[in-house]
Amino acid sequence: MKTPEEYFVESVNLPSEEIQNGSYTDAEAAFMDKYIGIGGQAALGSMERVDPRGDSTYPGLGIAPGTDDYATDTLDPDYEEKLKDDDEIQLVSFVVGDREYGLPIMLIQEVVRKVPVTLLPAAPRFMQGVINLRGRVTPVLDLRHLLHDGKGVRDKFVVVCKHKGLQIGLAISAVRTMYRVDKKDLVWGVESEVGVASEFLLGLYKNGDKLVNILSVDRLVEQILKSEGEGNA
Repeated sequence: MKTPEEYFVESVNLPSEEIQNGSYTDAEAAFMDKYIGIGGQAALGSMERVDPRGDSTYPGLGIAPGTDDYATDTLDPDYEEKLKDDDEIQLVSFVVGDREYGLPIMLIQEVVRKVPVTLLPAAPRFMQGVINLRGRVTPVLDLRHLLHDGKGVRDKFVVVCKHKGLQIGLAISAVRTMYRVDKKDLVWGVESEVGVASEFLLGLYKNGDKLVNILSVDRLVEQILKSEGEGNA
Protein backbone atom coordinates (compact mmCIF):
# COMPACT_ATOMS: atom_id res chain seq x y z
CA MET A 1 0.00 0.00 0.00
CA LYS A 2 1.32 3.44 -0.94
CA THR A 3 2.05 6.00 1.76
CA PRO A 4 0.29 9.38 1.34
CA GLU A 5 3.69 10.89 0.43
CA GLU A 6 4.18 8.32 -2.36
CA TYR A 7 0.69 9.03 -3.66
CA PHE A 8 1.41 12.75 -3.82
CA VAL A 9 4.71 12.22 -5.64
CA GLU A 10 2.94 10.22 -8.35
CA SER A 11 0.11 12.77 -8.58
CA VAL A 12 2.34 15.82 -9.00
CA ASN A 13 0.77 18.60 -11.07
CA LEU A 14 2.25 21.83 -9.85
CA PRO A 15 1.27 25.34 -11.01
CA SER A 16 3.55 27.13 -13.42
CA GLU A 17 2.98 30.74 -12.40
CA GLU A 18 6.01 32.81 -11.49
CA ILE A 19 6.73 36.43 -10.64
CA GLN A 20 6.92 38.46 -13.82
CA ASN A 21 8.44 41.96 -13.83
CA GLY A 22 7.96 42.40 -10.09
CA SER A 23 4.21 41.79 -10.33
CA TYR A 24 3.58 41.12 -6.65
CA THR A 25 0.05 40.94 -5.30
CA ASP A 26 -1.17 43.50 -2.79
CA ALA A 27 -0.96 40.87 -0.04
CA GLU A 28 2.62 39.94 -0.98
CA ALA A 29 3.65 43.60 -1.03
CA ALA A 30 1.96 44.16 2.35
CA PHE A 31 3.79 41.17 3.83
CA MET A 32 7.17 42.33 2.56
CA ASP A 33 6.58 45.91 3.76
CA LYS A 34 5.60 44.62 7.20
CA TYR A 35 8.25 41.98 7.80
CA ILE A 36 11.15 42.75 5.44
CA GLY A 37 10.88 46.53 5.08
CA ILE A 38 12.44 48.79 2.48
CA GLY A 39 14.09 46.72 -0.22
CA GLY A 40 11.94 43.70 0.56
CA GLN A 41 11.54 42.73 -3.08
CA ALA A 42 15.30 42.85 -3.63
CA ALA A 43 15.81 40.85 -0.43
CA LEU A 44 13.44 38.17 -1.70
CA GLY A 45 15.40 37.95 -4.93
CA SER A 46 18.63 37.37 -2.99
CA MET A 47 17.18 34.37 -1.12
CA GLU A 48 17.86 30.86 -2.37
CA ARG A 49 15.16 30.04 -4.89
CA VAL A 50 13.41 26.74 -4.16
CA ASP A 51 11.73 24.80 -6.96
CA PRO A 52 10.65 21.28 -5.89
CA ARG A 53 9.79 20.38 -9.48
CA GLY A 54 13.41 20.29 -10.56
CA ASP A 55 15.46 20.26 -7.35
CA SER A 56 16.47 16.80 -6.15
CA THR A 57 17.56 18.29 -2.82
CA TYR A 58 14.05 19.46 -2.00
CA PRO A 59 11.70 17.12 -3.88
CA GLY A 60 8.07 18.16 -4.04
CA LEU A 61 5.16 16.01 -3.00
CA GLY A 62 2.59 17.45 -5.36
CA ILE A 63 -1.16 16.93 -5.11
CA ALA A 64 -3.54 17.42 -7.97
CA PRO A 65 -7.24 18.00 -7.31
CA GLY A 66 -7.91 17.64 -11.03
CA THR A 67 -8.68 21.22 -12.03
CA ASP A 68 -6.56 23.93 -13.59
CA ASP A 69 -7.42 26.65 -11.10
CA TYR A 70 -6.95 24.94 -7.77
CA ALA A 71 -5.17 26.84 -5.01
CA THR A 72 -5.04 30.07 -7.00
CA ASP A 73 -6.71 33.41 -6.65
CA THR A 74 -9.30 32.35 -9.20
CA LEU A 75 -11.06 30.68 -6.29
CA ASP A 76 -13.99 32.65 -4.96
CA PRO A 77 -12.77 34.92 -2.12
CA ASP A 78 -15.63 33.51 -0.03
CA TYR A 79 -14.68 29.92 -0.88
CA GLU A 80 -14.35 28.84 2.76
CA GLU A 81 -17.77 30.13 3.69
CA LYS A 82 -19.39 28.52 0.67
CA LEU A 83 -17.92 25.14 1.64
CA LYS A 84 -20.61 24.97 4.30
CA ASP A 85 -23.24 24.54 1.60
CA ASP A 86 -21.46 21.70 -0.23
CA ASP A 87 -22.86 18.18 0.08
CA GLU A 88 -19.34 16.72 0.07
CA ILE A 89 -15.82 18.08 0.47
CA GLN A 90 -12.43 16.47 -0.02
CA LEU A 91 -9.86 16.96 2.75
CA VAL A 92 -6.14 16.32 2.91
CA SER A 93 -5.19 15.56 6.51
CA PHE A 94 -1.84 15.93 8.24
CA VAL A 95 -0.32 15.77 11.72
CA VAL A 96 0.65 18.75 13.86
CA GLY A 97 1.75 17.99 17.40
CA ASP A 98 -0.31 14.96 18.36
CA ARG A 99 -3.46 16.02 16.50
CA GLU A 100 -4.86 15.50 13.02
CA TYR A 101 -5.76 18.54 10.96
CA GLY A 102 -7.24 18.90 7.50
CA LEU A 103 -7.56 21.38 4.65
CA PRO A 104 -9.92 21.38 1.68
CA ILE A 105 -7.86 20.05 -1.20
CA MET A 106 -8.78 23.01 -3.41
CA LEU A 107 -6.76 25.30 -1.10
CA ILE A 108 -3.58 23.21 -1.29
CA GLN A 109 -1.07 23.99 -4.00
CA GLU A 110 1.57 21.39 -3.12
CA VAL A 111 3.37 19.59 -0.31
CA VAL A 112 7.16 19.91 -0.11
CA ARG A 113 9.79 18.52 2.19
CA LYS A 114 10.95 20.94 4.88
CA VAL A 115 13.53 23.39 3.55
CA PRO A 116 15.74 25.95 5.31
CA VAL A 117 14.04 29.30 5.83
CA THR A 118 15.33 32.86 5.99
CA LEU A 119 14.67 34.24 9.47
CA LEU A 120 12.74 37.49 9.85
CA PRO A 121 13.78 39.18 13.12
CA ALA A 122 10.59 41.27 13.28
CA ALA A 123 8.25 38.33 12.71
CA PRO A 124 6.07 36.74 15.42
CA ARG A 125 7.31 33.49 16.97
CA PHE A 126 4.73 31.40 15.13
CA MET A 127 6.41 32.32 11.83
CA GLN A 128 9.51 30.21 11.23
CA GLY A 129 10.72 32.44 8.42
CA VAL A 130 10.26 32.89 4.70
CA ILE A 131 11.29 30.99 1.57
CA ASN A 132 11.52 32.04 -2.06
CA LEU A 133 9.36 29.36 -3.66
CA ARG A 134 9.68 29.76 -7.44
CA GLY A 135 9.91 33.53 -7.06
CA ARG A 136 6.94 33.93 -4.72
CA VAL A 137 7.36 35.13 -1.15
CA THR A 138 6.19 32.28 1.08
CA PRO A 139 6.10 32.71 4.87
CA VAL A 140 6.31 29.39 6.73
CA LEU A 141 4.12 29.10 9.81
CA ASP A 142 5.04 27.01 12.84
CA LEU A 143 1.68 25.38 13.54
CA ARG A 144 3.05 23.57 16.59
CA HIS A 145 3.78 26.94 18.17
CA LEU A 146 0.54 28.50 17.01
CA LEU A 147 -1.70 25.61 18.05
CA HIS A 148 0.22 23.53 20.61
CA ASP A 149 2.74 25.76 22.42
CA GLY A 150 5.59 24.21 20.46
CA LYS A 151 4.90 20.64 21.58
CA GLY A 152 4.90 17.59 19.33
CA VAL A 153 6.98 15.78 16.71
CA ARG A 154 9.37 17.95 14.69
CA ASP A 155 8.28 19.24 11.30
CA LYS A 156 9.27 17.31 8.17
CA PHE A 157 7.01 18.78 5.46
CA VAL A 158 5.42 22.06 4.41
CA VAL A 159 1.88 22.30 3.03
CA VAL A 160 1.81 25.20 0.58
CA CYS A 161 -1.48 27.08 0.20
CA LYS A 162 -2.39 30.19 -1.70
CA HIS A 163 -5.50 32.24 -1.15
CA LYS A 164 -6.39 35.93 -1.34
CA GLY A 165 -3.05 36.86 -2.85
CA LEU A 166 -0.58 35.36 -0.37
CA GLN A 167 1.15 32.01 -0.62
CA ILE A 168 1.87 30.48 2.79
CA GLY A 169 3.56 27.32 4.02
CA LEU A 170 2.25 25.31 6.96
CA ALA A 171 4.95 23.25 8.71
CA ILE A 172 3.70 19.74 9.56
CA SER A 173 5.23 16.51 10.83
CA ALA A 174 3.48 14.10 8.44
CA VAL A 175 0.83 13.81 5.77
CA ARG A 176 -1.89 11.46 7.04
CA THR A 177 -4.51 10.69 4.38
CA MET A 178 -7.31 12.02 2.18
CA TYR A 179 -11.01 12.02 3.06
CA ARG A 180 -14.22 12.45 1.11
CA VAL A 181 -16.53 13.93 3.72
CA ASP A 182 -20.33 14.04 3.70
CA LYS A 183 -22.00 17.22 4.86
CA LYS A 184 -23.64 15.39 7.78
CA ASP A 185 -20.21 14.59 9.27
CA LEU A 186 -19.06 18.23 9.35
CA VAL A 187 -19.52 20.70 12.19
CA TRP A 188 -19.07 24.44 11.64
CA GLY A 189 -18.59 26.97 14.44
CA VAL A 190 -16.50 24.83 16.76
CA GLU A 191 -15.40 27.26 19.46
CA SER A 192 -17.12 25.29 22.23
CA GLU A 193 -15.96 21.84 21.07
CA VAL A 194 -12.16 22.00 20.79
CA GLY A 195 -9.30 22.69 23.13
CA VAL A 196 -6.88 24.20 20.60
CA ALA A 197 -6.69 27.68 19.09
CA SER A 198 -10.19 27.62 17.68
CA GLU A 199 -9.86 31.05 16.04
CA PHE A 200 -7.85 29.32 13.29
CA LEU A 201 -10.35 26.53 12.73
CA LEU A 202 -13.02 26.48 10.07
CA GLY A 203 -14.78 23.39 11.36
CA LEU A 204 -14.56 19.75 12.44
CA TYR A 205 -14.85 16.46 10.62
CA LYS A 206 -16.30 13.77 12.89
CA ASN A 207 -15.02 10.39 11.71
CA GLY A 208 -16.40 7.88 14.22
CA ASP A 209 -14.64 8.59 17.51
CA LYS A 210 -11.96 10.65 15.78
CA LEU A 211 -12.07 14.41 15.24
CA VAL A 212 -10.18 16.11 12.42
CA ASN A 213 -9.72 19.85 12.89
CA ILE A 214 -10.25 21.77 9.62
CA LEU A 215 -7.95 24.80 9.41
CA SER A 216 -8.94 28.14 7.92
CA VAL A 217 -6.34 29.51 5.48
CA ASP A 218 -8.24 32.82 5.42
CA ARG A 219 -7.76 33.28 9.16
CA LEU A 220 -4.11 32.26 9.03
CA VAL A 221 -3.40 34.82 6.28
CA GLU A 222 -5.25 37.49 8.28
CA GLN A 223 -3.13 36.64 11.33
CA ILE A 224 0.10 37.00 9.34
CA LEU A 225 -0.83 40.41 7.97
CA LYS A 226 -2.04 41.86 11.27
CA SER A 227 0.40 40.37 13.80
CA GLU A 228 2.95 42.47 15.57
CA GLY A 229 6.35 40.83 15.61
CA GLU A 230 7.68 39.19 18.76
CA GLY A 231 11.06 38.58 17.19
CA ASN A 232 12.78 35.44 16.00
CA ALA A 233 16.29 36.70 16.51
